[in-house]
Amino acid sequence: MSCIVGPNGCGKTTLIKLLLGALEPQSGEVHQGTKLEVCYFDQLRGQLDENKTVQDNLCDGGDTVGVDGERRHVIGYLKDFLFSADRARQPVRVLSGGERNRLLLAKLFTQPANMLVMDEPTNHLDITSKELLKKALMDYDGSLIVVSHDREFLQGLTQKVYEFRSKTIKEYHGDVNTFLSEKDLTNFKQLE
Repeated sequence: MSCIVGPNGCGKTTLIKLLLGALEPQSGEVHQGTKLEVCYFDQLRGQLDENKTVQDNLCDGGDTVGVDGERRHVIGYLKDFLFSADRARQPVRVLSGGERNRLLLAKLFTQPANMLVMDEPTNHLDITSKELLKKALMDYDGSLIVVSHDREFLQGLTQKVYEFRSKTIKEYHGDVNTFLSEKDLTNFKQLE
């Protein structure tokens, strides 16, 4: 996976909006593949129905979900995302922020996609949940765009860094720590 870094206002979010088709370019063109299926992880969790149960947010009254072309029992699948059977039957409105994030991640991986775009997926996640997400993303077979200020999380996923600076983009081969050491940046906040 590659990551994009740069100071606030340099165009990282604008680039993602252009790639998602949520924003039209002021000049030039954006070309997307003909078979692109994008799944977007919304940090605001607008994709969850507060009044439905955890289970029904995934399968809307059914008891199985499709994951990687196979059917799985929804409760067993939710256990992979650290939900007990009892918690899976609770309405979303009673969930903590971390539980909501885990549910959204579970929902995300049930959708057919060859490109994931994730906006701050580690917000409100504990260490165990972050490791679960990291493993799922490392096993993911499509393209991945992650917006995150979580340096440790990016460190486990990134093999290439693109730096936005003064209307140019510079490519660095290696992980986030390699980039930071080459740039002699000890404070990751400078990249936000």
